[in-house]
Amino acid sequence: MPYKYVAYTRAGERVQGVLNVPSEGAAEEALWRSDYIIVSLKPTRPGADFAALMPTFFGVKTRDLIVFSRQLATLLESGITILAGIQMLAEECSSKPLKRALQEVSEDVQEGETLSNALRRHPQTFPPIYSRMIEIGERMGNMEAVLRQLATYMEKREALTRRLRGAMAYPAFVLSLAIGVVFLMINFTLPGIMGLFGEFEMELPITTRILIAVTDFSTTYRTHMVAGAAFLVTAVVLYLRTPIGQRQRDILLLKIPLIGAINIQSNVSQLCHTMSILLRAGLPVAEIMTLIVDTMGNVIIKEAVQRIRTEMLQGHGLSRPIREEKVFPSLLAQMVRVGEETGTLDSNLDTLAVFYEEEADRKINTLTGMMEPALMLFVGGMVGFLAVSVILPMYSLMGSMR
Repeated sequence: MPYKYVAYTRAGERVQGVLNVPSEGAAEEALWRSDYIIVSLKPTRPGADFAALMPTFFGVKTRDLIVFSRQLATLLESGITILAGIQMLAEECSSKPLKRALQEVSEDVQEGETLSNALRRHPQTFPPIYSRMIEIGERMGNMEAVLRQLATYMEKREALTRRLRGAMAYPAFVLSLAIGVVFLMINFTLPGIMGLFGEFEMELPITTRILIAVTDFSTTYRTHMVAGAAFLVTAVVLYLRTPIGQRQRDILLLKIPLIGAINIQSNVSQLCHTMSILLRAGLPVAEIMTLIVDTMGNVIIKEAVQRIRTEMLQGHGLSRPIREEKVFPSLLAQMVRVGEETGTLDSNLDTLAVFYEEEADRKINTLTGMMEPALMLFVGGMVGFLAVSVILPMYSLMGSMR
């Protein structure tokens, strides 16, 4: 849900914007982490901010942020200042939301703000982990390396997300096409043929009688069916945007065979890769766990990470709380324990990130391989049912006419 805020920085500068977070508490926590003094925080009406409500269409895309990071790193390596580099990239940027954000960032930097503080004023464009890593680069003097690390990190996240979407795109397209064709046939092609069968006194096969009943019902209540389907889709979409709906969806995704394993392994790979990068950057583990909460896409896994952070702050270490969370594989807890004992936690997490990424890829390939024959059987069954329902009565009708 989008929340509009007005706040002040520690330097006394007024900032405002919109955060798209599940609750008011989450919005307050995000602003506190940005070291803002909150003056006003209230939910906005749906539709008030298209970038917040529909980031896929109106927000800054991950690919644009990756390109910006790599280009800025290249400019800095060639000796161009941060301000000049941001101004140059803002002029050439094709993404309007990113262009607008970069222009505001360049103005803040020109007025004396650090780049990390300027980025924090645009949490929808630059997530907390991005601005925090930039702050580390400023402090350590290796901004170019940090920017390239961020670009690599975002590329890996985008690649895994793209593979997941690609695995579901083909089945969704085939099912939508098949359902659309059947709907058109039932409503516009078959009624005339079914009416012809009804004019003759003949015994019709059970499949034909079923098809006639479906055709009559669809023809009579066509408008009601379309309106009902539109209402159902809209209600489901709106429900899934609520905190309860998101939670129920994520629980279901974790329970579905194979799809649940893919979700867990992809989230674990992301968690390990993020922790590895932040540990090598020198961040304390407590802050790393706070930043990781914001990167988790699944609500159930996000809650598990929050519980792990709480247990860790109470002095229980990291591996023990991970072991107690059943959503995470036991191998993760074992490797974290070994890393804690030997001081190689970052390299162990990096190894796990690669391992679970490969496991997720393998299961995605398995899922795609299982779906293709299942779709062929489904579509073939529908075509066969229609063919039998139409052709058999025609043969009987031709025989009776002879």
